Amino acid sequence: MKKYLNIYFFIILNLILSIKIVKSSYSNSPPDFSFLEDTAKTFLSYSYVSYCDIGDISNWTCTTCKHSDVEAFTIVNTIYNATTDTQAYVGYIGNEVIVAFRGSMDIQSWITNLQFLQIVYPLYPSAKVHSGFYDSWSSVREQVKNSIDLTLKQCGSQCNEIKVTGHSLGAALATLAIAEIQGWYSIPSTMYNFGSPRVGDTVFAEYFNSIQPNVIRVTYEQDLVPHVPPENVLNYHHIPTEVYFNTNTTYKTCDDSGEDKTCADSTIGYSIYDHLHYFGMHCCCR
Repeated sequence: MKKYLNIYFFIILNLILSIKIVKSSYSNSPPDFSFLEDTAKTFLSYSYVSYCDIGDISNWTCTTCKHSDVEAFTIVNTIYNATTDTQAYVGYIGNEVIVAFRGSMDIQSWITNLQFLQIVYPLYPSAKVHSGFYDSWSSVREQVKNSIDLTLKQCGSQCNEIKVTGHSLGAALATLAIAEIQGWYSIPSTMYNFGSPRVGDTVFAEYFNSIQPNVIRVTYEQDLVPHVPPENVLNYHHIPTEVYFNTNTTYKTCDDSGEDKTCADSTIGYSIYDHLHYFGMHCCCR
């Protein structure tokens, strides 16, 4: 019975997503850095580490932790909230503090059960955000702040930048996190995220860009998740700037709208497989 409910859900979802929305152009700010594919792959590795067992992350002994691009990382703290099942970790490498958020451990069930309810965004009450994403972020906010403080203390003056990342649900949490992190510290913060769902409405997307334009939101081939919640439901809207890969190696930096109709929004047909294979790298903890 559950199998057929899942099939029914995806049929209805595809019907909703097939309704293409044409909106007026937006005037948003691009990031002050250029997209680098190698940097994106490194941050995808950090995102995938977040799916590993928290004990293995704490010791930096997971298989993904041993990838050459992240093996020199110094883990400072792991974070977990049992009520919301939210996991993250914080540490540093070189001059960078890294904050990484885990996505859902059961992607298909998470998509099937995803609700679209919104709440008023406390930092900017004219905006609305996804209630579940915000609850998850709120449940670990204090732990994240304390962990960054501890990392900056341990790293010392060499750390002069904070970078936030996440994949899937983790990308949504990274978005909400960096919106606040950029106001907590005087050092700059940036974000690479992967396969993010829409986090809030148009007002939120515009507000977010006004306070934190230094964001790369990577989308990949026919990944389903960037299409939920649907744009035509409750005025959901992606933050810019999107970089869309239509193959493992070819990509386009999209316009400043957050909803460039020649990028991920142009896809017909949607794939969970693509969501789990960014750049051909199998998610999640390997």
